[in-house]
Amino acid sequence: MSKVRILILIFMLFSVKLYSQTFRATANPDVVSVGDRLTVTYSIDADGSNFRAPHFDNFKVLMGPSQSQNIQIINGQMTRSLSYSFILEATKEGKFVLPSAIITSNGKQISSNTVQVMVTNPSQAKLEQMKKDKEQNQNLENQAKEIINKNLKVVVSVDKTTVYEGEPVVATYKLYLHPQLNVLQLTPDKVPQLNGFWNQEIDLGDIKYGLEQLNGTTYRAAVIKKVILFPQQSGNLTVDSYSFNTAVRLQLQNQRRQRSRDPFSNFFDDFFNDPFFNSSYKDFQTVVTSPSIQINVKPLPKNAPVGFTNAVGDFTVNSWLDKASVKTGEAVTLKLKISGQGNMKLITPPKLDLPSNLEVYDPKTNDNTKVTQNNISGDLIFEYVIIPQTPGDYKIPPFQFSYFDLNSKQYKTTQTNELTLKVTQGDLQSYSGNEVNKSDVQLLNQDIDYIKTDIGTNVSQMASFPSVLFLILFILPIILFILFLIWRRKQKEYLENQSAFRKMKAKKLAKKRLETSHKYLQESNFDKFLEELTRAMWGFLSDKFSIETSKLTRENIGDVLRSKNATDDTINSVIDVLDKCEFARYAPSQFNDNMQSLYLTTETIISDLEEKLK
Repeated sequence: MSKVRILILIFMLFSVKLYSQTFRATANPDVVSVGDRLTVTYSIDADGSNFRAPHFDNFKVLMGPSQSQNIQIINGQMTRSLSYSFILEATKEGKFVLPSAIITSNGKQISSNTVQVMVTNPSQAKLEQMKKDKEQNQNLENQAKEIINKNLKVVVSVDKTTVYEGEPVVATYKLYLHPQLNVLQLTPDKVPQLNGFWNQEIDLGDIKYGLEQLNGTTYRAAVIKKVILFPQQSGNLTVDSYSFNTAVRLQLQNQRRQRSRDPFSNFFDDFFNDPFFNSSYKDFQTVVTSPSIQINVKPLPKNAPVGFTNAVGDFTVNSWLDKASVKTGEAVTLKLKISGQGNMKLITPPKLDLPSNLEVYDPKTNDNTKVTQNNISGDLIFEYVIIPQTPGDYKIPPFQFSYFDLNSKQYKTTQTNELTLKVTQGDLQSYSGNEVNKSDVQLLNQDIDYIKTDIGTNVSQMASFPSVLFLILFILPIILFILFLIWRRKQKEYLENQSAFRKMKAKKLAKKRLETSHKYLQESNFDKFLEELTRAMWGFLSDKFSIETSKLTRENIGDVLRSKNATDDTINSVIDVLDKCEFARYAPSQFNDNMQSLYLTTETIISDLEEKLK
C-alpha cells in the first residue's frame, strides 16, 4: 500500500511540474477584419530561453517580440512567468492557423499550441475609413520625419576640400540631438566606405556630449567618428555619408493650439492631433543621413625624382651599423630610420644597393608611428641583416629618400651618410663565385699517369668502413627530421585540443561575462555594462569558432557565421546586438529603458548560437 502512495505522490509531483511548464499561445481578438490589428502572446509559467517565433504568413508584424517577466511570492513560494507578445495586422481574408512557437525550459524544448484566427472582408465603410486612416497616418509620418530630421542630425566636416594625392584630410562625423527629443533607438544603417582613400581612424575614447549651437538652435553634440584620409588617386573623391536608423517617440495632441514661435514647438503642435491613435504618444522610425562631401584631389607634379615611392609629408632619414667590424660569415645589422609625419603607413622597406659580396636578407620593420589629431607621425626603422662573404673594406653608399613636401609643394630628397664596414677572414674559408685563384690550378706534364694497383690493406679497410664523423653527418638529419615530424604532430594535436577546449568553454565564459554585465546593469553603471556585454558576445564568437578576437570584425562576422551554416535571421540578430551595444555609447541616456531588453536579447542569441551551431 505504501508503494502505491509513493507512486501516486511521484505522479502528482510530475504532473505539477508539467503543468508549471505549460507553453500557451493566445490571440486577442481571434476574429478581425483585413487591416485590423491583433495581439498574439506566448506565455510559459517557468523560466525559458531560446525563444523562436513562428513565421506569421498573411499577417504583417507591426511590433514584437515584446518580452515581459512576472515573479510572484505567495506563502514563501516563488512562481515565475515569461511572455512574448506580437502586434500583427491582418492583410488577407481567410481562416488562418498561427504555427507553434518553441522555447527551451529546464533543458528541454517545448512547443506551444497553435492559434486559429478568422480574418473577414471589411465593409465598404470600413474600407473608406481604412483609406482615410492610411492617408492621415502617411501625413503624420511625413511630418514626423521632417521634425526628426530637423532635431536629430548627423553632420560630416573636413579640414580641407582640395588636396594633393597622399595629403591627409581629417573627416569628422558629429551627432546633434535636441535636448527634448526622446530617442528610443539609434543604430547604424550605412557606415562610410571611404573608397579611394587609405584611412586611419582616430581613437576618440568615451563619447562625450556637450551643448553646441547649430543654425541658431542648441543641441547636445558629440563626435562619433573621426578619421584621417589619405587619397590614393587624383580626381573628385567622395567622403561618404553616415546613416542611422532611429526610433523617436513624439507627443500627439488631442486639442488644437496656436502655433508657437519656439522652433521645437512642432513636437506639441496641432498636426499631431490624430484621432486614429488612442495614445498621446507615438513612436516613429526613420533614417537620418549626413550629407556627403566632395574632395578635389590634385595629382602630384610630374617631375618626380628617380626612386620616388609616393611618400608625401615631411621626412628625414638616418642609417647606422650595429658594429663596424665583423668576420666573414658573421651577421651585421644595418638600420635605416625614416622619421617625420605624413602617409608613413604606406612607406615600404627600401631596396639597398650593396656590393654582391654582402648577402642581404629581407628587412624587419619596427613601426613607431602614432596617430595624431590631424596626421600620422613618428618613425619607421628597417633592420637589414647583412652577412659578408669575403674579407675587405666595404663602402655602403648613402641611401637617398625622396618625398613630396606639402609646405613647399615641391619634391625633396634627403640622404644618409656613407658607412664603412671592415670584414676580416673568419674561421671558415669563404669563396666568391666570381673569383678564381690561378695558382690553385696546375697543368699535368702528361695526359695519363701510371695507375698503382697495390694500395695496401690499410687503405682498403679504411674505404670499407665509414668514419664516425661521416656516420653522424649522415644519420643526424634523418633523426632530426623524425623528431620534427613528431613535434609537428604533437603541436597539431595541442592546437586541436586547445580549439576543442575553447569551444567547450565558450558558453561558460560568456555566461560569466553576462553575469558581470548584469551586475553592472543593476548598479546602473551603463558604461561597464555595455563593455562587458560586448565582451561576452565577441568573446563567445571568438571561442566558439576558434578565431582570434582581433580578426573578428563587424564586416566579416557575417561570413564567419554563414560558413557555419547560420541562418540570415541569426546573422542579422548578432550584428544588430553588436551595433546596439556600440551605438548605445553615443546616446546612453536615450537607451536607459532598453538596457534590460538588450541584455536579454544578447543572452538569448548566445544560447541560440550554442544550440544551433554545434
